[in-house]
This record gives sequence, structure tokens and C-alpha cells, in this order.
Amino acid sequence: MSELLNNALTGVNIIPTILLGFVLFYWLTVIIGVIDLDLFDIDIDGDFDVDTGGDIGPFHAFLAFLNLADLPFMLVFSVIILVFWIIAMFMFLLPITPGGLTNGLLLIPAFIVSILIAKIITNPLKKVFKKVYEEEEYQGEPIVGQIVILICELKEGRLGQGEIKREGASILINVRQYDNEETFEKGEEAYVIKKDDEKNIYYIIKIKE
Repeated sequence: MSELLNNALTGVNIIPTILLGFVLFYWLTVIIGVIDLDLFDIDIDGDFDVDTGGDIGPFHAFLAFLNLADLPFMLVFSVIILVFWIIAMFMFLLPITPGGLTNGLLLIPAFIVSILIAKIITNPLKKVFKKVYEEEEYQGEPIVGQIVILICELKEGRLGQGEIKREGASILINVRQYDNEETFEKGEEAYVIKKDDEKNIYYIIKIKE
């Protein structure tokens, strides 16, 4: 155990160790309720509009490859970093100086391999999250026309998430302002008026006083 700890804190190995520490700290704060799960989420389709013929650039294609269109950013990032750290720790088996220059150079392909492995690991999770995100007819009640509670701040056309309270399990949906000039605070109630079936996004407006 002490050998593993020494290796984790030696030279360039401190990089994956710090990243793993950040990931562990993040999930700890999520568990105790200090921050939200979606704090670092990326709006993958925020910079282009499929309906207007916008092209998906290399950056967005890369995000989609990482399953970030279907999964929370920090979930994917956490898997990448965990795999990266494990690979880095196994490098002590190689005939190289732990934490040295060669070790540092090998971290680059190790990180790339970590991304590929994380892609494989997170693929099965897409179906799980799709069931959570997508609209389902729940006890015969449609989503459009319902009141949704925002679980994060929503502004400037960003993609957010909202919760519809039901008996039993609540429904979590992707939401966006119908009017991009409107802003919504976390915990605010809004009215669902429309669904984009292609993107699986619900458009919301403010509830009139």
C-alpha cells in the first residue's frame, strides 16, 4: 500500500493523482448536497442548430464520441480519470524510472487509451440515462402542459434539466427556454409548452403571476 502511495505521489504521477483527488472530492460534495450533479455539464448542441442546417464541428463530434450528448459530463470525466490513474499506477511494472521523463511521456498515450476505455465502459449507461431523460407517458399524463421545477439555473439558451413531481418516482427532463431572453433560477417553476422530438428537449416559459 505504501509503495502504491509513493508511486502515486512521485514525479509526473502526481498529475493523474491530483485529477483523481478532484474527482473524488467532486462526488463527495455531490453526495452531501453541496453542489449539483450537473454543475459542469456541457451543452453539446448549444453552438449549432440542427434545424437550421448547422454543421457539427470536430469538437462537438468529439464530445458526442465521449457520449456527452447522453451522459453527464462529470460521470464520463470521472471514468476517464479513474482509468487514467489505474494505467499510470501500473506503469511502475515497466523498466523505467517511476515519475521520470519517460513515465511522463507515456502518460500521453495512457490518457488517450483511457478515453477509449471510458467510451466502452460508458456505452451501456446511455440506455439507462435515456430512460431517465426522455418523455414517458406516466400514469396517462403527458409532459407538455405540466409544471416543471428547474434543478439548475437556466439562461442564454442553455440546455438544463427540470423535474416533474409525480406520485412515486419523479420525471427528469431536458429543458430550454422558449424565449431565450428569459432566465430561470434553480428551484423556479415553469410551464412546459412544447417538445422537440428530434433532440428530446422540452421548451418552457415562465408562469404568469
